Amino acid sequence: MVGGGPAGLACAAELAGRGIGCTIIERREALGGRAQELACKGSVHCRQCDVCRAHRLRDQVLASEAVTVLTGVELEQVERCSGRYRFALRRPTEAIDGGRCSRCGKCVEACPTGAMAKRGGRIRLDRGLCRSLQGLECERCVSVCPVGAIDLFGEEHLSVSGGAVVVATGAREFPPAADPRLGWGLVPGVISSMQLEAHLEGRSPIALGPKGKVAFVLCVGSRTSKAGTQMCSAVCCKYSLRQALALRERASALGITMFIMDWRGLDGEDALLRELEGSGIQVVRARPAEVVEEEGRPAVRYAGDGTVRCEAFDVVILSIGLIPALDDGTLTELGVPRDELGNLVDQGCGDRGLFLAGSCLGPRDIERCIEDGISAARDAIAYLEGGDG
Repeated sequence: MVGGGPAGLACAAELAGRGIGCTIIERREALGGRAQELACKGSVHCRQCDVCRAHRLRDQVLASEAVTVLTGVELEQVERCSGRYRFALRRPTEAIDGGRCSRCGKCVEACPTGAMAKRGGRIRLDRGLCRSLQGLECERCVSVCPVGAIDLFGEEHLSVSGGAVVVATGAREFPPAADPRLGWGLVPGVISSMQLEAHLEGRSPIALGPKGKVAFVLCVGSRTSKAGTQMCSAVCCKYSLRQALALRERASALGITMFIMDWRGLDGEDALLRELEGSGIQVVRARPAEVVEEEGRPAVRYAGDGTVRCEAFDVVILSIGLIPALDDGTLTELGVPRDELGNLVDQGCGDRGLFLAGSCLGPRDIERCIEDGISAARDAIAYLEGGDG
């Protein structure tokens, strides 16, 4: 499996359950994909957000002896010979040699970003904060280490092969800064839906009183040719509604307004819509033109009833959509085509033992990604048992 999100995890679990060994290749440092950053939306009762399903699949895969997990790796080359695929991989090695490190802390003192920090009695590097690894001039930690225990750019090379490949590389979130009209990073109080997930999970609280005013702006980066993609992201209505209901559950006096174009992707979600009707959440059918600052607060400007209105809130949440993941060249080497919007397309891939699953095919929620992964596993089994290639 190329990709360890819900689709890749479901595929690996299905294969392992049938006694077939497999390897997951994941670029991130941990399995789970975007689902690992999502919060449960039902502190009182389940709202079927499926986040827990993704967690259970991850635990199941990690406990399976039939699944080999390679995280933090990047694909260098892919080739197919005699019906088998071979992947050449590279993975960064530990930046700090634990056998040589004296724990003197000089690197921690020298690091300008806090990337070097003492954790659990050891000094560890947060690669996402390291200036050198972002291509900026630094390496102060290397220069002050008295025992030469630090190598920021060390890497190991690995090789994995198999008779079939499942591509589950997922999609990516629309970067909210790409639409500056909506004020993310510019107007105080404007946050993204992923930042709200961190708040709901208690990882990064936002300043929001129990009687504050909150606005959700949907379709950010979706259904537009100006910034983002023309397609509907399919998941935004569902997750935004669950987020809004979760906020209301925690603070019943909170004023919540949702700006929508229309409800999409809510087939089979009748319970959610019924809960919305009795929640007191206001729904405004409008696509806001911009979010501006008014007296230190974010204000949403939109057209309603033939007039332009501007309403201030304490927090404005941008419900960001999904857009096709960038191609690092590997998918080109595999010969996987894309449609006009950038999504992967299964055009005869199965004849070559190549199967696609999850939101790399287009926006999907967790449930559908899991279904895709199971289906891809069964297709791969049928291909291997058929002896094609």
